[in-house]
Amino acid sequence: MVIARSPKENQPKIIHVTPSHQYPLGMTMSFERRTALLDFARSHNAFIFEDDFYAEFRFTGAPLPCLQGIDNFSRVIYAGTMSKILYPSLRLGYLVAPEQLIDPLVKIRSTIDQHSSAIDQATLARFITEGFFLSHVKRMRKLYAERREFFIKEFNKLLSDRFILQIPEAGLNFVAWLRCDADFARVARVRAEIGIKPSPLSFYCIQAKLKPAFVFGFAAWTPAQIRESLLRLASALK
Repeated sequence: MVIARSPKENQPKIIHVTPSHQYPLGMTMSFERRTALLDFARSHNAFIFEDDFYAEFRFTGAPLPCLQGIDNFSRVIYAGTMSKILYPSLRLGYLVAPEQLIDPLVKIRSTIDQHSSAIDQATLARFITEGFFLSHVKRMRKLYAERREFFIKEFNKLLSDRFILQIPEAGLNFVAWLRCDADFARVARVRAEIGIKPSPLSFYCIQAKLKPAFVFGFAAWTPAQIRESLLRLASALK
């Protein structure tokens, strides 16, 4: 992000960022870049929309504060979702917004669909206030950390001769860069048959030309499923 170099007439009014985990490459915004972005937003009268999905699933490195937590000038709109933490069909999210934006945001929300399910909201509120939500997050963080470590170990054991596995600090996916471009077509042919179904990194690109790579998820798979899928992929590439 090189916003400061943009022409003055094209300065943004709102900046959308995912500082905890950029999908699919998995980068985490450093503390220095977070403070620089806040300074830019303040000096250019812009707002930052902080989409903080996967903030709960950080596995390495020191914890980093969200932008909203270190914003002293009311420039950040913080957004979170329950569909990543609990289950996808629970279509509930939330915003923490500067006071001057609350009324406009409520009006915008009311023109979309009035409100989300009252039953879902009441159930979630009780789930949080009675301590179940925090227990769930701790349990899932432990489970995902175990699956993450298992995936890294098995992938490097079986496929390090074909891929370079990029390991992010947070999130529930990896990017694996092919060592040989010619293997791309072979992986693309068998990916639907191996279980974990990696996606080509190029699927997420509009104009960028990146080296051949695949995006692997690990959260939905048991260790046995991960091992079986990686064995199939390794066998297909022999």
